Amino acid sequence: MAHGQYEWWIGAYELLDRSGVEPWEVMEVLYSPQRWPRTATSREGLPIPTVWGRTGDGRALVVVLRWLRADSRWQILLAMPMRPRQLAEYTAWEANRDDR
Repeated sequence: MAHGQYEWWIGAYELLDRSGVEPWEVMEVLYSPQRWPRTATSREGLPIPTVWGRTGDGRALVVVLRWLRADSRWQILLAMPMRPRQLAEYTAWEANRDDR
């Protein structure tokens, strides 16, 4: 997933507040050189683009996006702290990256 323009979904701020995530933390993850694009799957089996990464302070987050074809940009839907299993996967990915 290349860097591109991002915009906020109107309901994202409320979901961030519930998750205890600040908007600036989301942007740090999205523009981090160590972000890991991953595809999740919805309950209906549809692909959901996510980005896993750390803030500048090291906080591990998962950011959920949606591609807006008409606007050619990504819309930020929500973000949440990584769960233990996700953090273990991400930490292993960080340790095995070729571009360190």
